[in-house]
Amino acid sequence: MNNNKQDTKNRILEVSLDLFSRRGYSSVSIRDICGEVGIKESTVYYHFKNKQDIFDVLCESFTAVTYAMPEEFAVQMAQVTSVQAEEFIFVCQSFLNDYLMDPKVNRFIRMLILEQGTNPEAAALYHRVLFDEALAGQKLIFEWLVGIGFLKAGDLTGMVMDYYAPVVYLFHRYLVADELTEVIRAEANQKLIEHVQHFLAQYRAVE
Repeated sequence: MNNNKQDTKNRILEVSLDLFSRRGYSSVSIRDICGEVGIKESTVYYHFKNKQDIFDVLCESFTAVTYAMPEEFAVQMAQVTSVQAEEFIFVCQSFLNDYLMDPKVNRFIRMLILEQGTNPEAAALYHRVLFDEALAGQKLIFEWLVGIGFLKAGDLTGMVMDYYAPVVYLFHRYLVADELTEVIRAEANQKLIEHVQHFLAQYRAVE
């Protein structure tokens, strides 16, 4: 019985995220959500106070996933003393494929993009996750890469911007402009590899 309740709750969240990411929060009603899930409106209110509560739970879930990534990476960094170019490219692609192209993460960021003009909470979360905290996390990683001799010592902030700005461009150009087809995934990966190779040609330390 409890599993069925949890399944229903998860389905409400899944459908809500999909609708919010395609149509925007304000354009989606509880009735719309119920119609997609195939439940009565009273069932939604058994699990959530209102539509805002659904939005808040989605935000909390996304934030938890996002914050878990740097913690996991920090554990891995502590065990590594050298990095090869192929490994660096692989990690960059993993961020693209396993995070930015993850269906839930991608839909959530699409939702934030739609909502940031009218929802201060969405705007703050969008800028915090995709810019402020992302750049801070990248700076820590690049500082470590300089420390182990993989990247050149120098202007760390400039180096981070040179790496991350094209990644954000690729994200908006390919990953939120249309549906994530296999063709788009492949093209985004190819463009990322080209960018990373160009970045390494400029910033990799001489071996």
